[in-house]
Amino acid sequence: MTTTGPEIGALRGGEAVMTDGTVLRATIHRAGVSGPGPVLLVRNPYGEPMSRNVPVAPFNTAGFTVVVQDCRGCGTSDGEFVPFENEESDTLDSIEWCARQPWSNGHVSMYGASYAGMLQFAAAINAPVALDSIIPIVAPSDYHSGVVYRAGAFQLGQLSGWFTLKSLQTLLHKRDHGEEVGDLFGALGRHIANPARSTAHLPLNDAPLLSEVLTSWKSWLHAETRDEYWAALSYRDRRGAITVPALHVGGWFDLFLGGTLDNFVTLSANPSVGASQRLVVGPWSHTDQSGTVGELSFGASASSLAYGLERVETEFAVAASRGEPIPGSPVRIFVMGTNVWRDEQEWPLARTEYTNWYLQEGGGLAPFSPPNSGAPTIFIHDPSDPVPTCGGQTLMTGGADGGVEWMPGPRDQRANEARNDVASFTSGFLNSDMEVTGPIAVVLHASTSANDTDFVAKLVDVWPDGRAMVVVDGIIRARYRDGQHSASTVEPGQTYELTIDLFGTSQVFRAGHRIRVDIASSNYPCFDRNAGTGWLAGDAVAEDFVVAHQRLFHDAARPSHIQLPIIPVAGP
Repeated sequence: MTTTGPEIGALRGGEAVMTDGTVLRATIHRAGVSGPGPVLLVRNPYGEPMSRNVPVAPFNTAGFTVVVQDCRGCGTSDGEFVPFENEESDTLDSIEWCARQPWSNGHVSMYGASYAGMLQFAAAINAPVALDSIIPIVAPSDYHSGVVYRAGAFQLGQLSGWFTLKSLQTLLHKRDHGEEVGDLFGALGRHIANPARSTAHLPLNDAPLLSEVLTSWKSWLHAETRDEYWAALSYRDRRGAITVPALHVGGWFDLFLGGTLDNFVTLSANPSVGASQRLVVGPWSHTDQSGTVGELSFGASASSLAYGLERVETEFAVAASRGEPIPGSPVRIFVMGTNVWRDEQEWPLARTEYTNWYLQEGGGLAPFSPPNSGAPTIFIHDPSDPVPTCGGQTLMTGGADGGVEWMPGPRDQRANEARNDVASFTSGFLNSDMEVTGPIAVVLHASTSANDTDFVAKLVDVWPDGRAMVVVDGIIRARYRDGQHSASTVEPGQTYELTIDLFGTSQVFRAGHRIRVDIASSNYPCFDRNAGTGWLAGDAVAEDFVVAHQRLFHDAARPSHIQLPIIPVAGP
C-alpha cells in the first residue's frame, strides 16, 4: 500500500492482525491525500451502513487517511463479536497498526459515535503513544451505569432494540462464514414481526432470541450490581490516565447525555489534559442531529450541518495532530427556547444559581421555601399496567402499535398525566423568561408498600396552549438508592430520601409558560417493569407482580423538590 501520489477512492481489505491472531479488515480512504500523514481511525461494529456516516471527505481534505475498520466478528472482519470484551485490546492493536503503515506519519486520531465512542475511551485509558486525540460522540461514561442500567433500572427499550440489530448482524456474519444458522434466522423473523411481544416476555432472562444469539443479554441481567465483572470491563474508573485532547459531542435528548457530560467534566478536571477538552451539545437525540426531535423543531441553526460540526471536528483533529492549541471555547451549547448557540468556559456554568422548587400538597410547585405542612400525595403503581414511554432521553423508535410514542425528544405528556398513577406538580405562570442550564436532580421523600419500586421524574415545559413537553427525565430503583450501584433492602412503609439524576439541559422556560414535575413509578418499555419483589430484574414473572401503594411527602421535615440550575439574566 505504498503511496506515491494522491489516491482516488478507497482501498478495501486493509488487514490488521490482532495479538491473538484474529484478522480485522478495514476500508482505507485516501482521496486526494499525498504521502504519509495523520490517520483517523473509526472502529465500526455495524458494518457498511454505519460507514456512510463517517465524515471521510472533510478529513481527507484536511490531510487525514481515514481508516474504517470492522470490529471483531462484524462486517468483513474475522472472529466472534462479544460486546465490549475484546475492544480494549483490539483498539490498541489497531492504533499501533495504523501508526506503522507507509501512508501514516505515526499520528492517529479516533472518531465515532455510541459504541464506536466507547472504544475510544477503552483505548485512551492506556495512553498509547500514537494516539493524538479522540472524538467520542454520544458516548456514555460507563458500561454498567449508562449502557445497561440507569440507577438500578434495566434499560430494556434501547437494549432490546440493540440486541435485535446485533443479533441480525451476527447471524449474517456467521452465515457468511459457513455456519448453519437457519433456525435462528426463523426465530429472528418471528421476533422482528412483533418486537413489543418479545420485549414484554417474562422472565427477561429468557426473552425470545435476545438471549440466544448474544449471550451478553443474560450475562448483563445476571450482573445487576456493579461488580468485578463491570469494573474489569469498563473504563470509567481509569479515565484519569487519559492523556489526549477529546471533543465530546452530545445531545440534550440522548440517553447517554449524562455520560457525555461526566466524561467532559472528569477529563477537564485533569490538569494535564483539562485545557484540551471540548464539549458540544445540541438539541439532538442519539441518532438524529437534524434539530427536529420529538414534536419540536429548534430552528434553522439547530442542526449539526448548520452548526458546522464536521468543520469543528476536523479543526480539532488537525490541531491535536500537530500539537497545537485546541481552537474554540471549552463548551458550546444550544440553548433551547431561545434556540441559539452559546459559548461557555466550563460545565456546569460558574454563574449558576441552584434553586429548589418544592412539591406542594394539591399539585403545586413553588421555589425557595419548602411547605410548612401538607398531606402526602398518594398513588398506586401496578407493574402489569405501567406508564408507557412517551419521548424523553430514549433510544427507541416506533411503538406498541407502530406509532411514534416511543420516539425520543420533547413529546406531549398530557395523556400520561391523565393517568391515576402519575402525580403532577405545576408552577404558576412565569412572568418572565427563566433559563435552566446545568445538572438537574429531583429529591423525593417517599415510601412504598412493596419490597422494591421505581420512581420516575420528568421536568416538563407547559406551554400556554396546554401542551406539556418533556425536557428531561430520570429514574431510580429504590434498592439502589445509595448511588453506589449495590442493592439495599427496602422496608415497606419506611420513608426514604431518593435522588433522581435527570442529567441536565439548557432550556429557557418562556414567559407565560409553567414548570411541571411529573412523578410516576414506571416508564415502560424504556425501562423494565419493577415487580416489587426486590428480585433481580431478569428473574421477575407476571405472577409475582406486587401492586405498590406510593406516598410522596412534601412538608417541612420531608421537602421533596427539584433542583434547577438557574442562569441569571445578564445585566445591561
